Amino acid sequence: MPIYEYKAVDGAHCRLCKGRFEVRQGINDEPLKSCPECGAEIRRLFSRPFLWRKESLSHEGPFNYMEDEADELGLEEDLAEDEVWE
Repeated sequence: MPIYEYKAVDGAHCRLCKGRFEVRQGINDEPLKSCPECGAEIRRLFSRPFLWRKESLSHEGPFNYMEDEADELGLEEDLAEDEVWE
């Protein structure tokens, strides 16, 4: 189930809605209209999605170097092809 973020419309009312709070809801569930603790009017926020990659983003993983960079690093493999921009 997705996790949605909510916040009070007109400022803090209780410990829950004084800032952002999260609610686990089904994707087809209606958004909450009031704080579950104090009843204050709340709105659902647009949140950044959590993205997960199976591949590593580390610089230690596979990487293609330009020839002069590879020479400086003492590398003989994984050279990128030369490109000409016009």
